[in-house]
Amino acid sequence: MRQFQQDGLVYYKFDNFDDDALDHAIFSRKGGSSKGPYASLNLGGTNGDDPNAVLANHEKLFSVFGRPYSSRFDVWQVHGKTIFFSEAPRPPGKKHLPADGIFTDKPEVTLIMRFADCVPLVFHDPVQKVVGIVHAGWQGTLLRIGAEAVSAIQQRYGSLASDLSVGLGPSICGKCYQVGEEVRQQFLKAWGAEAEQFFTKQENGLFLDIWEANEWVLKQAGVAQIENSRCCTAENLDTWYSYRKEKGITGRFAVVIALK
Repeated sequence: MRQFQQDGLVYYKFDNFDDDALDHAIFSRKGGSSKGPYASLNLGGTNGDDPNAVLANHEKLFSVFGRPYSSRFDVWQVHGKTIFFSEAPRPPGKKHLPADGIFTDKPEVTLIMRFADCVPLVFHDPVQKVVGIVHAGWQGTLLRIGAEAVSAIQQRYGSLASDLSVGLGPSICGKCYQVGEEVRQQFLKAWGAEAEQFFTKQENGLFLDIWEANEWVLKQAGVAQIENSRCCTAENLDTWYSYRKEKGITGRFAVVIALK
């Protein structure tokens, strides 16, 4: 990923995305108005932070991103596999729809999702001119939400898996993501023996490599152009929020993407 800085905000872009075709950014936690454990560019509105600070953070982010705040479309992320297609921005005051994947082919729509350990899967189809963001925690990964997204945009837009570029944004790594045996058993039941490769037993417990698991899902779905940031949120608290490392009292960073 490439790093940028503007007006105090620090953000990143994937190398394999075409800047002439789209605008995208992964905004770090730096440069915002939030205080305490939410410092400072917290974009999450339901985690205990001051709502005025969260609104100011959103407005500053969109200003730096160069898109109007009114162009945003976001959803209520629920750790499922529902994919939603946006035809227009979300009107002010309209209730968030529950979903963990959002896509659009409309340049007037800016997609935004929030993260704090789960894997951001960021999609671009340069042929059909489609962009999207998928939220993949262990539950979504178990449900193969990356493959669900590929199938959904194939049906909706006529996208081909071979045309897609997908970026895996900052998220918790396999050395930090400790899980219980019940999680491993769910993966073994759903994926069979293939699941074993993504779990490592260490002295202090069982760990899941959610990066490799999502890459495997995408490759199984036919995606070849994959860029993995390999940036661990739990190991870089100065830059990212980590729900696991910060024991649930923390903010959310944002991924935004839009067609030009």
